[in-house]
Amino acid sequence: MDQGLKFPLYRFEKAVDLTQTLQNGMPVYPGDPSPSFDPAATIAKDGVNLTRMTLGSHTGTHMDAPVHFVANGIGIDEIPVSSLIGEALVIDFSAKSIGSGINVDDLKAKLDGTLVEGLFVLCYTGSSDHWGDPETNSNFTYLTADGAEYLVGKKIRAFGIDFLSVEKFHERSAPAHKALLQNGIFIIESLSKELKQFAGKRIFFISLPLKLKLGDGAPCRSIAIPIE
Repeated sequence: MDQGLKFPLYRFEKAVDLTQTLQNGMPVYPGDPSPSFDPAATIAKDGVNLTRMTLGSHTGTHMDAPVHFVANGIGIDEIPVSSLIGEALVIDFSAKSIGSGINVDDLKAKLDGTLVEGLFVLCYTGSSDHWGDPETNSNFTYLTADGAEYLVGKKIRAFGIDFLSVEKFHERSAPAHKALLQNGIFIIESLSKELKQFAGKRIFFISLPLKLKLGDGAPCRSIAIPIE
């Protein structure tokens, strides 16, 4: 073996959870079902603890499947597991004012010359620092239509963002969602503010959604692993 070759070292022992905790009263996209997590059985009464869960498929940190906006798109259960694991580039857009759009020029300034095909692109916008703030629920940083088209051209694997949606609030035509999902680029939304510590870095990224039959989306556990 050529001793001059250098391979990335994944620091699994320093893995960081980027997932929002599922709990009663947590933020959801306005109009989505409010989740509930209540005891269905208890050790004191039944000899076992068991929780009854009611939630929408896009609750908390979750992944959007193409069928979310594409009539004949694949469901969350049909996404190959190989597409859920890989290297990610974390981009810091927190200098932009909360509620503004990440456009093609913003992305070019950060990504041109550094982006290779097949990477995850994850955006820390600073919106996640306001998780639980009702005002931010309807005024968060988002991806513009031309920004989405730029990422499609770069053939990224998936796109993630640190708040409730990749789309401008109540943008009914959903251009960012459609551009990405129609081209097989999955979307991870509501990553936690822990993403901030990796801004400007490459990480090993794992995001595993629940295997919901023909699901339009599903909550997922998203993990960042530092690379040396």
